[in-house]
Amino acid sequence: MKAVSIAMTLVAGLAGAGCVASNDHAVSSEANKPYSTDVWPENVEYRAPGTTPIKYSLAFDPQSVAVVANQVADWQLAQFDIRSNKMRPEERASAIPQGWIYATQNIGLLRWGETRNDQQYIQAVRNLSAINEWRVGPRFYHADDHAMGSVYMDLYERYNKPYMIENLKQTFDWVLANPSDRTLEFEGHEKEVMLTAHRKFEDPWCTERWCWADAIFMSPPVWAQLSQITGNKSYLEFMDKEFWATTDYLYSTEESLYLRDSRYFTRKDSNGKLIYWGRGNGWVLAGIARLIPYLPEDFENRAKYVQLFKDMSKHIQAAQNPDGSWPSSLLDTSMEPVPESSGTGLLAFGLAWGINNGLLDPKVYTPTVKKAWESLVNSVDENGRLGWVQQVAFAPGSATAKDTELYGTGALLLAAAEITVLLENQK
Repeated sequence: MKAVSIAMTLVAGLAGAGCVASNDHAVSSEANKPYSTDVWPENVEYRAPGTTPIKYSLAFDPQSVAVVANQVADWQLAQFDIRSNKMRPEERASAIPQGWIYATQNIGLLRWGETRNDQQYIQAVRNLSAINEWRVGPRFYHADDHAMGSVYMDLYERYNKPYMIENLKQTFDWVLANPSDRTLEFEGHEKEVMLTAHRKFEDPWCTERWCWADAIFMSPPVWAQLSQITGNKSYLEFMDKEFWATTDYLYSTEESLYLRDSRYFTRKDSNGKLIYWGRGNGWVLAGIARLIPYLPEDFENRAKYVQLFKDMSKHIQAAQNPDGSWPSSLLDTSMEPVPESSGTGLLAFGLAWGINNGLLDPKVYTPTVKKAWESLVNSVDENGRLGWVQQVAFAPGSATAKDTELYGTGALLLAAAEITVLLENQK
């Protein structure tokens, strides 16, 4: 392990032990804790946890969408144990409370709350962020540990409390000062090992950079948003360089889709075609949709991002199942179509965003989004539990009606929020 990684490990270990990491040292977080009365969360009307079983309508209108999204959000929030910020005991590194699984849930819930102006949901995300002490994950370079920064910045822009983004800025400033030059090759002989106070992380060596497609949702939008908030162009320049390094490495100009990582340069499906993971491309399309709004209008490469989004959207639309979902393997026509709701939610969000922002023709893409929403509604049980979510993975796989995850809920809520905007615009 390089010396810079050892230094990072030591600093991250201190952060995991209750300190806020800076770019070259660790300091006590006591002075930064948001407990003074001027930042105490405002009161909201009490809502008892849990849901009452209901039937849903497939009608494509704001009120019908809201009924489903509220039920899903309420069911998911009822699963939290506020004492531990966990749904269940979990040893997987990706499921840390500051990690991508919780981040995707909170990103979707906050977007839904803001779209509906529902302070209950906004406050729930603020409370969960306070439990995290407004810290991103301990792995300074790892995209999965950056995603929660989007949540903190959205709340910062709402409440204007600097402590909400202080740890994020410290982390990204450290990365800027110590950029990684590792290869993007996923399978290497070495592992990135990090020991913190509570957990051991063991990751592929390349994950100091964005060497897997999912990372485009997790990290680039955070760098771009922080650049917009702070006015520091260095964040945007770093993001742009790394984004196109990843895209040049994993993107197929022929298929207009991303391979998940370098292991899929040679792996093929039963038809002899390269494998393009549905949720993996959902992460990418949704990530680009979340990224573009933070690119200045005069940014040199903005048009490249827009064209990439349009090209992907066309090919993704063509891969949709008859029931409105997207298959876990986008181009494998030999597989029986089975709904996969997390990828479907991400792709529905991305396409709806494209319509709302003038990048996609509403006459062409609105029927696709409508079918996708119907598939999502059909994947939710009467209590609000979203099923058919492929579990944590890195390749196409199966799902059942009972399979659910926080990131699936987040994806559905992102879709519901953007679809609500779409439907309101069409009134």
